[in-house]
Amino acid sequence: MSVLVPDETDPAPTASRRGGSCGVIGCLLLVGLLVAAGAGLWTMGNALEPLADRYLWAPHDVVREYLSFYERGDTERARRLVCSQIRSAGLPDPAAPAGVRGSWTAAVEDEFPYPRPGGRVGIYYSVRSSAGEDLAQALLEREEDGWRICALE
Repeated sequence: MSVLVPDETDPAPTASRRGGSCGVIGCLLLVGLLVAAGAGLWTMGNALEPLADRYLWAPHDVVREYLSFYERGDTERARRLVCSQIRSAGLPDPAAPAGVRGSWTAAVEDEFPYPRPGGRVGIYYSVRSSAGEDLAQALLEREEDGWRICALE
């Protein structure tokens, strides 16, 4: 029997370039796939927003989203959350009931819907500015496509 002894003058065997990694093309394909999946989920979320609004959102969710859209200047999405009878008029300013001028932030204060006359419900929200913090109320009605803001007081 003969035993093979490695020649010490030969360089050590190296790992194949393909053996230990996914390769440049494979990594790029993987990154592309992840980006496409993220874009698809974002698009799908935006497409399904009206269904969530109609069937899942409670009145406080509608007020929270309206405040967020209004602050960001996304008037098209904010307009979808107001009552049909005031939709053609300008968007109600969430800071107006508190008398705040200039910069402000707003947040839903109480998630409980308080019953109001005429089948409306009220959701309280706070308006914070450099002058302090005030409470205001959004009055909502249930329409065919979900809860809608009809007035801010």
